[in-house]
Amino acid sequence: MRAVLRNFVRLVAAAAAVAVALSTAVVVLPFAAQGIWRHAASSTDNPISPLRSSFEGASTVYAANGSVLARLSASVSRRPVPLSAVPEVLVRAVLDTEDHRFYLHGAVDVPSEIRALVDDSLGAGIQGGSDITQQLVKQVYLNSRRTLSRKIKEAFLAIRLQKLYTKNQILDAYLNTVYLGAGAYGVDAAAEAYWGEPVRDVTLPQAALLAGLIQDPSGYDPIYAPVLARERRAEVLGRMLHYHDITAAQYRAADATPLPTAERGASRLPTGVDGYYVAQVEAQLLAPGSPLGSTAEQRYAALFEGDLKIYTNLHPALQRDAVSAVQQVSPANSVGYREALVSIDPTDGAVLDMVPGTNYAKEKFDVVTQGLRQPGSGFKLFTLLPALEAGDSIYDPVDATSPCAIPFPGNDSLLATPAHNDVGDGRSGVVSIEVATAQSLNCGFLRLAHQVGLGAVLRSAEQLGVPRSEVAPFASDPSVVLGAASVSPLQMADAYATLANGGTYFRPSFVSEVVDRTGTVIYRQPSTGTRVIPERIAAEADAAFEAVVQSGTGTAARIPGREVAGKTGTSNGPTDAWFNGFTPQIETTVWMGYPPSDSRPVVVDGVQVYGGAYPAETVHAFLTMALAGAPVVDFPSVDPALLPPARVVPEVTGPFPGCSYYKGNPGYGACANCSPGQVVVCTPPTSSPPAGATTTTTSTTSSSSTTSTFPATTTTSAPPVSSIPSPTSPPGSA
Repeated sequence: MRAVLRNFVRLVAAAAAVAVALSTAVVVLPFAAQGIWRHAASSTDNPISPLRSSFEGASTVYAANGSVLARLSASVSRRPVPLSAVPEVLVRAVLDTEDHRFYLHGAVDVPSEIRALVDDSLGAGIQGGSDITQQLVKQVYLNSRRTLSRKIKEAFLAIRLQKLYTKNQILDAYLNTVYLGAGAYGVDAAAEAYWGEPVRDVTLPQAALLAGLIQDPSGYDPIYAPVLARERRAEVLGRMLHYHDITAAQYRAADATPLPTAERGASRLPTGVDGYYVAQVEAQLLAPGSPLGSTAEQRYAALFEGDLKIYTNLHPALQRDAVSAVQQVSPANSVGYREALVSIDPTDGAVLDMVPGTNYAKEKFDVVTQGLRQPGSGFKLFTLLPALEAGDSIYDPVDATSPCAIPFPGNDSLLATPAHNDVGDGRSGVVSIEVATAQSLNCGFLRLAHQVGLGAVLRSAEQLGVPRSEVAPFASDPSVVLGAASVSPLQMADAYATLANGGTYFRPSFVSEVVDRTGTVIYRQPSTGTRVIPERIAAEADAAFEAVVQSGTGTAARIPGREVAGKTGTSNGPTDAWFNGFTPQIETTVWMGYPPSDSRPVVVDGVQVYGGAYPAETVHAFLTMALAGAPVVDFPSVDPALLPPARVVPEVTGPFPGCSYYKGNPGYGACANCSPGQVVVCTPPTSSPPAGATTTTTSTTSSSSTTSTFPATTTTSAPPVSSIPSPTSPPGSA
């Protein structure tokens, strides 16, 4: 149905263009003719303003305390240059890629529209039909929605525009308007951003890269998506070769040229640590879905020329505490590893502080929002929650015997290479789920995941903010339980913040309010979230993660007199070391490793770093400073009356004496007369019964594949004024 509608839109647009071009009353289809002319008439309501609008005023970005963080002006992001200053090689690259017949057809390239319609009908994929004039109209005067009315208006406005401007003037405006990533609008700003040089010096491989970015600036970003960027550049070079604008030798030489590895242009943003925060604010307000406009041109004009007041959630005092904590704890090094920190207010999702690095001017890669790293055992949160939802409690037993060779549906990898608990944890056999969490026992969590099913684990991660794209490849891979998927520190902080507030999910928010030059509020941060975890389950999970800090792998984060919960995480290597720490008032995640994608282990003084070391110590240092003088707030208590009935651990394949215990039993011991397929409940005392003594046996509890998810009930409130898109990449041990 969508293909039919899309083709109808193209047919109508092409017919409309022919009709106006010939200045005749062409009848397309009786049922469509009136609609075409109605939309054509409405297109006259769109004023054709000058292609280059005048500068109105920079926008001001404020911290939560009202202090000014930055002034966002267009002086660097957009630098118009005349067409005569653009090298011919760049002009040919753009025309060959976007509109080869630009100087030959009218305002609308009717043959291209019809060819796209035919190709689409034959199953050749969605074909682009808009020429450069139409693209310019869409960027400046309309929006990017694929609707019949927009397509018809686009065609008629393109024709009106071509009556006012020459082809060269239209191409000039297009090259100075098009968004090319890295915050750059226009080819000169893009050349400065990627290579630190003016557009007049652009070479063939650079021209091909810029031309390829027009279609998808973020998808083909040479810094963060180099593989796709190289493939796209090769496509552009192939078009130029096809149209005889370059030779085969030039193609090969350009294709072999390295891509830029860092943005080179001067920055409008603060050069210190605050620059990372302001860059994230800028990126979100420029992204599709932003309240600043439906087109890239509208969003750009509003942000850099609209004299807006943008109020953020950055707390300067907490930012100073965060920087201080990282500086105090993180050891000095000359090998390039980094410690990053981010904090979230659990009550509303506000991002309170962020330390991806120390100097935005020197290192623009933001590991907090852009770094996709393996979280190690921090990911066990997403197994614990569905297990509790399925009927377990944190006081019920789980078999944590190591090693564990557990076959998962469709994946027998653990039979060939059994998983182990982290060496030196000193725990094995049957323990409570609380102890398995505190000691980060891998085999216990793999058995819990086997019981509830990997589908429930992945759904839990999605409900707490991990993108589906990151977990979908692990639908049948048990390594995801121990943190094999890649997530950003902000995503992990967001998930644990949901637990800190009792189970209500909020999207991470950098912007609290945007006010236009007239004083009208055009965006306000949503004040309500979505219930994704029942309160009783959140209380149990809080208790389990408190045990991590009180007696488990995260004791370095303990703060006397305060309830602190958290979870260590260390990926194999150890390559990445994490601590996700929280109180009811604030969540703080610390990551330590080599950004952006280095897999070297972090070694300090000859010792490999784990999440319970520097990351946990940094969370301790930060929370101690951040909560100084704040009231002590405790987590909700676990209500015994709401706990599910006690359950015994099911028999699981592996070396296990067959003994379990039930809630309230102080321990367990080796029991006689155990046989495969049985669970023996031992009665106190836990010592072995005399030879010949009888024992009570219970049939093995079946290993269910629970797929239930947490009920998602959204609290009701007045809707926000507008919305902002959600923020902008080996199995773990402990």
